[in-house]
Amino acid sequence: MTIAIVLIVASALLGIATGRVFRIWALVMISPLIAIVSAIVLRVYDFGMVGGVTVIAICLAVSQLAYFAASYLLHARAVSPHDEVDGEPGEIGEKKIRR
Repeated sequence: MTIAIVLIVASALLGIATGRVFRIWALVMISPLIAIVSAIVLRVYDFGMVGGVTVIAICLAVSQLAYFAASYLLHARAVSPHDEVDGEPGEIGEKKIRR
């Protein structure tokens, strides 16, 4: 059971690291890697079929949730719910916008 928790925590850390550095397309590369490494480790520790698949699914879900949480926290300051789309330039303004 300890190895399952270690795999889940490692998947979360990998998701956080990916969310801080890369874009969402990196999940396409990271997810199969997590699944393969988890399957190998769980097979070595003699997990059953149902238990192994459950742990792998949890690892993938936790990794993706951690990715979205990290990327949201990274970009949350740039997005303001008070910004309105009214056709007028904001406080900073943009060049080459006609009236």
